[in-house]
Amino acid sequence: MVTQAQMRATRRYAKRHPEKNKLYQYRSNAKTFIKHYADKDDLDKLISLAQEQKAKLTN
Repeated sequence: MVTQAQMRATRRYAKRHPEKNKLYQYRSNAKTFIKHYADKDDLDKLISLAQEQKAKLTN
């Protein structure tokens, strides 16, 4: 169970750090999609995209 103080602190953090909060949400959505909804074709496309992005970042 989360205390009222912790809920307020979480809201304040989210309000002060909107970009980080957005990234956390995107990451969570991606994981949920992969774990629960993606089929083999989706996973193949995502792997390809991830490999391309990784190659761009390492150059």
